[in-house]
Amino acid sequence: MLPKEPNIITVGCQVVEKAFVNKDGKSSGFKELYLRCSIQDYYIKFCESKVSLDKMKKYIDKGLTVTFEVKEGEWDICEGDPEIQSRIGTYVIVLKIKKSKPRKPIAKNGVQWL
Repeated sequence: MLPKEPNIITVGCQVVEKAFVNKDGKSSGFKELYLRCSIQDYYIKFCESKVSLDKMKKYIDKGLTVTFEVKEGEWDICEGDPEIQSRIGTYVIVLKIKKSKPRKPIAKNGVQWL
């Protein structure tokens, strides 16, 4: 069987911060970063990403262009970690980011300002 092709996407997104909620539905006070792309929020797995948590924190609630790979698997386990219980599902690894330029406003008559 051939390996599945990587699902690499470049798109405009927003970095959002969400409270970590345990399996009992309780907030732990710990926050995590997600990519909000259109209507989908993706958990960012930093131990596999090429962009650090500190760098991504600079873009919280801001728009940026992101190249990322969508994966399925364990969110909380990184290479070298001991066996622990992990959340499982779709997540992303960030390959590169580029700050989005603000768009010029569009006039009410639909003509873009120069």
